[in-house]
Amino acid sequence: MFIDPQSLETDPARLEGVEKASMRMVTHAVYDFRETAAYIFANEKDKVADIGEDITREALDRMGVSRIDERLFGKVDYKKARYVFHPEYALRQALFVDSKAEKVADQTTATLQTAQTSLRIRHARRRSG
Repeated sequence: MFIDPQSLETDPARLEGVEKASMRMVTHAVYDFRETAAYIFANEKDKVADIGEDITREALDRMGVSRIDERLFGKVDYKKARYVFHPEYALRQALFVDSKAEKVADQTTATLQTAQTSLRIRHARRRSG
């Protein structure tokens, strides 16, 4: 059964489930690609941001997702119209992934733009000592 994406406005639990599943898929794709990504970053001479965009596309293309033949517009690093399949429903999704890469010597943190997700983000700090 396909659900109307507009119905997610009144079903925040289902919307959060779709967002979590999408985030999990993207995270897993990048995680699986991590060794290749490290090699690319170590050997590529392009700007770090450009390398990040390439890695995002390559990681998600290797993961593979269902595809809807529809052109998506926008200035985002990875965009794909796809289906989300769940045991109880399916829906059409415009998946937009914007990668950020920065190169800072001896950095032990990662920057996440919280404005680009509606998911709650928990901050954790490493204790020293």
